[in-house]
Amino acid sequence: MIRVLQFADVINRHDFIDTLVHFADPARFEMSVCVRTEDHGIATPEYSGPIKYRLIEGTSRWQVPAAALRLSRLLREWEIDVLHAHHYDQAIAGWIATKLYPKTRLVIGRHYSDFLYRLPQKAKREVFIGVEQIINRQAARIVVPSRMIFEILTEKQGIDPSKIDIVHYGFVPEKYAAVSPEQIAEVRKEFGMNGRFVVSNFSRLNEEKGHPYLIEAAAKLRRDIPNLLVLCVGEGPERAKIERLIGELGIAENVKLTGWRKDAMVIMAASDAVAQSTLQEAFSQAMIEALWMKKPLIMTDVSGARDVIRDGENGLLVPKANTDALAAALKKLANEPALGDRMAAAGHEMVERELVIRKKIGEYERVFELAMDANA
Repeated sequence: MIRVLQFADVINRHDFIDTLVHFADPARFEMSVCVRTEDHGIATPEYSGPIKYRLIEGTSRWQVPAAALRLSRLLREWEIDVLHAHHYDQAIAGWIATKLYPKTRLVIGRHYSDFLYRLPQKAKREVFIGVEQIINRQAARIVVPSRMIFEILTEKQGIDPSKIDIVHYGFVPEKYAAVSPEQIAEVRKEFGMNGRFVVSNFSRLNEEKGHPYLIEAAAKLRRDIPNLLVLCVGEGPERAKIERLIGELGIAENVKLTGWRKDAMVIMAASDAVAQSTLQEAFSQAMIEALWMKKPLIMTDVSGARDVIRDGENGLLVPKANTDALAAALKKLANEPALGDRMAAAGHEMVERELVIRKKIGEYERVFELAMDANA
């Protein structure tokens, strides 16, 4: 029996961490959970039976040393064999904790792409990358969700490729089974979707999500697709700037910001297509959700996209930060509905064949076994 502790700031029901906890083989792995906040925001996870759970409060970067100390005590208390630490600050805390309790092997879940390399301040960028490099070299295993992140670690940081495992996130189909025709009809009425070509975007209103490029693409298409409606589902610090852009372009009738919605999957089900204009991802959940729900997908060429999307077969890949390419892809979907239907069907089939958690969990289990054999 291998005791594995999943450590993250927050875990939501059915997210890629929660699936590991619930789907790992209980005959071989004893899974437990430690988080730094219970502000789930999306869906509260459910833990019962043999799954242990512990809250270590405080998500500030300055609280990492204290969190590491409490985490090391938990590793000792629960006799954890493998600590799976997700994201940057958690990897630091996990590294310190496993130094304090060296019986536990550290596995890092690196779920961000080139974020550190995009930091504008050179000194800060070099410090962050240097710290990550030290921790990566001392971890037993590193799990990445895409080929692009694998290449960042091996080519830019010189990390031994034999200790890095590329494992795409596993998805739980049951999460999407609850959308009803009545819910779809209600959402379509709320946003006036009937008679419109509706394209939805699902992401935080942050700079790295590239909303201005999608909005400018919509402005270019007002004459070609007069019934175009773009719904941006999400909330964030860039909202005021995005609202100003919509006003300046005079397209308030074509682009609407919905804010944060608990019924995001209903909006996706009610839409004609999904367009993700993001400039940065690790492995986009919205990308896989769109494919699973049989929606024609436009996706920027970010981390994880080429691992999944075959351009023109199960989606359309466009360059990052390219308004013209987004506009051309939107126009193509509006004018060629049969193409969209074919890509949507192929996308769903690919997710069902390769990415449902029951088919991915064995790859994660192998990572934990390799960590136990490592000499880190």
